[in-house]
Amino acid sequence: MRYAQVFKKSYFLIALIALIVTGTYQIIKFSPLEQSIIKKVRVNNLANLYITEASAGATTNFSYRYYVFDASRSDADFQESVKGDNKKPFLITDDKNASVEVKENCIYLKIRGRIYSYISPASYRNKTGIFSVPICMESSP
Repeated sequence: MRYAQVFKKSYFLIALIALIVTGTYQIIKFSPLEQSIIKKVRVNNLANLYITEASAGATTNFSYRYYVFDASRSDADFQESVKGDNKKPFLITDDKNASVEVKENCIYLKIRGRIYSYISPASYRNKTGIFSVPICMESSP
């Protein structure tokens, strides 16, 4: 009995593979960035402006992300699109109280704070193609 095998090698191998698969799945689905919609503004009949508050955890400051999204789709569709990396914001800032106004299909922004990323014009995709909305921005620190 001194050299009797307690566990068969196949059981150990199956447990090891299951552990590796579970760990890989957890790493793939892990995304520390959480976003919640704080404001929705109608730009025109085809597009809405969404402003989200993003947090990457307890040790990071909030950032505010601005997206233009197809108006014919729902808020749930928007939230699903920003979960992955397929939808990028046209503006990322730390200014929670940024002024937003829409006039004649143009978005006017007044930012008082840091701007981390900015792309103009803001583009979005709908059923018929890719469209853009002009952005007019005033910024100061």
